[in-house]
Amino acid sequence: MIEKLSYAYDEIRENYDDSFWWRHRLANHVLGPFHTNLYPTKRGSIRLMEEDWDNLIVLDGCRADLFEEVADLNRFDEYNRVTSLGSKTPEWARENFAGRELGDTVYLSSNGWVSQVVDDTFHEMVEVWDEVDNVVTPEEMTSRALDAAERHPDKRLLVHYLQPHRPFLGADSPFDAATKRNPWKALARGEATREEIWSLYADNLRLVLEELETLLKHIPGRTVVTSDHGNALGERAPVLPMRVYGHPGGVRIPSLVDVPWAVIEGNERKSIVDAGVTATDHPEGSSVDENLEALGYRA
Repeated sequence: MIEKLSYAYDEIRENYDDSFWWRHRLANHVLGPFHTNLYPTKRGSIRLMEEDWDNLIVLDGCRADLFEEVADLNRFDEYNRVTSLGSKTPEWARENFAGRELGDTVYLSSNGWVSQVVDDTFHEMVEVWDEVDNVVTPEEMTSRALDAAERHPDKRLLVHYLQPHRPFLGADSPFDAATKRNPWKALARGEATREEIWSLYADNLRLVLEELETLLKHIPGRTVVTSDHGNALGERAPVLPMRVYGHPGGVRIPSLVDVPWAVIEGNERKSIVDAGVTATDHPEGSSVDENLEALGYRA
């Protein structure tokens, strides 16, 4: 308890004059618990491992309306919006995977948050974020995914790309310094407009969708493209008279939990075999912290 109080004191001392910090804490600790436990709750949310797929492509932080604007929906055999179990990556990973034995699945992770909540769950967990410097690019994820598909032709393949999650790759706008690490803070502070942030957000999605085509040409089976959560760009949430930015945990508003579900049937299905789970030797905490800092969480 003393340690927790000390941590809280240090946090408040460092951020007491940062309105964005206070807004985010209220969303996480007041709005989120209300939404999760009272209204609207997580009823009707999709449970990934109960769905029918051979390959699941997760585009981190991709809200449904962004996907519908940028992606060619005619590329898919079926498209729907679904509701995610989480509004941030660790919540989503915990709800879908933690405590389970998924020996029929190989998971490729570009986000260090997953390593903090999932342990000894998959047949293999490839922590790509720990194998590269800084931020995992779409090209790096595709390369690792093709390797995993070749090594495990009889497993479900779950490929978790980082983009369109921040940082926005290749951003060169005049307000880049404010937005590249935390665009949601820049938007909340009036340092950038919604249109400017949306444009960069969309560009990041285009980068990963272009690279995704390479992967889809080389993997058999029924493939679904989805996301773990979205991002709020100032939408108002019920209960508290406040606008929401980014993706605080537990908050159940459409911009955060409405995600795409785009299906490509493929020419043939995989013959999936459950060969048991493998113990995961997670990187040390400092490696996770470095990855999260690269994603803007320790700034």
